[in-house]
Amino acid sequence: MNPATPIPTVIPVLAVEDIEAALVFYAQLGFHLEFSIPDATGRLVHAHLCKGGSVIFLGRKEVSHYAGQPRAEALRNSRPAERGMGITLILQVDDLTPIYDFVRSQSLEVLAEPQDEYYGDRVFFFLDPFGYEWKVSQPLPPQ
Repeated sequence: MNPATPIPTVIPVLAVEDIEAALVFYAQLGFHLEFSIPDATGRLVHAHLCKGGSVIFLGRKEVSHYAGQPRAEALRNSRPAERGMGITLILQVDDLTPIYDFVRSQSLEVLAEPQDEYYGDRVFFFLDPFGYEWKVSQPLPPQ
């Protein structure tokens, strides 16, 4: 981030098997790499992504600050479908169609097809390749 930009108060950290693959995927959602941290072998263990004023961190799922603890071991042994349960990441966009088309082209699971909601947004939900649920939300013009 720009040094003058304040660090967000809450930053989601997504555990993934392959940070490099995740960087490619999340770039398609409009995120760009701000910086990354490799381990001694050169393999990435952390990446800091930005989109507008939003930030997400990526961490290798087998690398944990609290290794050996039950929750860390559960994560280490998890499948993508088990991760992120109960959390939805919302991505605000001007036009959700390109992202919907990208999601379909990647054969990802669409949890809810695009629909207009009572609160004035057009939305759809999908699971990304790493097991995280996303809600893509496009404001509709006032009627």
